[in-house]
Amino acid sequence: MEATRQSIAAGERRSAVRRQPAQDTVCRLGDFSGYGLVWNISAGGVSMLLHDRLEPGSTVRGELATAEQGHVLPVILRVAHVAQLSTGDYMLGGQFVRPLAAEELQPFLGVAGART
Repeated sequence: MEATRQSIAAGERRSAVRRQPAQDTVCRLGDFSGYGLVWNISAGGVSMLLHDRLEPGSTVRGELATAEQGHVLPVILRVAHVAQLSTGDYMLGGQFVRPLAAEELQPFLGVAGART
């Protein structure tokens, strides 16, 4: 049992709790001129659904935004991994170059994600 816990912990690279974003949270990618639907978010990074592929290791400027509430936050994202889905879209995981403070993250969290 202890060996299983250690192997799970060894494979875990996340340093921050991932949270569910508000339903209308997107990431507009300025350098890429596209946008992604944010799937989950933390102070350290984000995962999102994209129509086009970005290269792992690339750095992209963008803005986290909520469509209905009008919150916008400029971010710089380092692409950590990209996986193509059966739909032809891509799931991207990226790390913020500068971790977000709790008050910066708050407007982008869904009701369940707002609780700590």
